Amino acid sequence: MTILRDLEKLAGWHRISIIFLLSGITGNLASAIFLPYRAEVGPAGSQFGLLACLFVELFQSWQILEKPWKAFLNLFGIVLFLFVCGLLPWIDNIAHIFGFLSGLLLSFAFLPYITFGTVDKYRKRVMIIVSLLVFVGLFASLVVWLYVYPINWHWIEYLTCLPFTSKFCEKYDLDQVLH
Repeated sequence: MTILRDLEKLAGWHRISIIFLLSGITGNLASAIFLPYRAEVGPAGSQFGLLACLFVELFQSWQILEKPWKAFLNLFGIVLFLFVCGLLPWIDNIAHIFGFLSGLLLSFAFLPYITFGTVDKYRKRVMIIVSLLVFVGLFASLVVWLYVYPINWHWIEYLTCLPFTSKFCEKYDLDQVLH
């Protein structure tokens, strides 16, 4: 909760709410495509979208920080820990991955950026346009995969529940038949 408050103070609640909501929608959409009939808990995609905001903020202020590698390793450790937790049942790593990707793209587009000169302003504008276009392409391809071309990759289930024992991921699917 303190991370979200600090991000809101840094970038404004309008920008952070856009990143939070769109990352969550993208993560849940990807989860519905790749892992249908699975119930998941928590706002995984949204939280990873905010973690991506922290990475983007770190990269944009890399030269200003005294020990940027320390901050990077701290953030990377948090993401790695949460991804390993996603190997347990009911926690969705697909939403984590796609929420992080969309949060990364949206953060490059919406977070404030310190510019030095006209070349830097031009580079930022190009980065905003490219990030938004890639995000729209990612979201559109997920919508197409959901409605037009269903995906049935069984190996992807191991990204979200690794069967440490023979019954570890049992009873994880929901009934596909409505009663």
